Amino acid sequence: MKKNKLGFTLLELLVAIFIFAIISTMAYRTIAALVITKQVVTDSQQKWGDIGNAVNKMAVIWDRAIPLAVRDENGNLIPAVLGKNKLSGNFDSQVEFTIAGFIGDPQYGSSAPKRVGFRYLDGNLYFVIWPYMNRVLGNTPVVTLILSNIQTFQVLFYYPDKQWRDTWPLDNSNFSNLPTGFKMNIKLNSGEEINRVWAL
Repeated sequence: MKKNKLGFTLLELLVAIFIFAIISTMAYRTIAALVITKQVVTDSQQKWGDIGNAVNKMAVIWDRAIPLAVRDENGNLIPAVLGKNKLSGNFDSQVEFTIAGFIGDPQYGSSAPKRVGFRYLDGNLYFVIWPYMNRVLGNTPVVTLILSNIQTFQVLFYYPDKQWRDTWPLDNSNFSNLPTGFKMNIKLNSGEEINRVWAL
């Protein structure tokens, strides 16, 4: 009797390879879709996390705003809250605040009042903080990027005549006045728009 030869026929090999190719293609597409989905979710979480941090920082700063004017390098007064619609310097901001410090705070410890601002330039929003209150020689601020991919950024101030304006104060009669309301609008390059309004 002849012994049966062990092994696969060519047809069986071709079928096995064909099935393996189909399974591999399906697995690759599934893994690729999972990777893309994870990346989209991660990017979305990062974007909205950055937006939340920026809005929260502005809310905290607004809550800590105090009616204390500061002086520039020439000794001229700068309002406690300064809002402008055009930048005129390297460290200029669309909005600046004098904010209260802390005395023996269990979380923050003790710190003096500070001068801070929010600067929008070339699609990016920066947080600006000066080491000292007055703009003395060597008082160079620390500038930190807090949000990017912005199409427009606008701040508005609520006046006693119940009108919103993009500058503050209206005149130089009182540098310590605070607006009774503050509005922020951010439009992202991706189309989303964030509006927040705060009031004293």
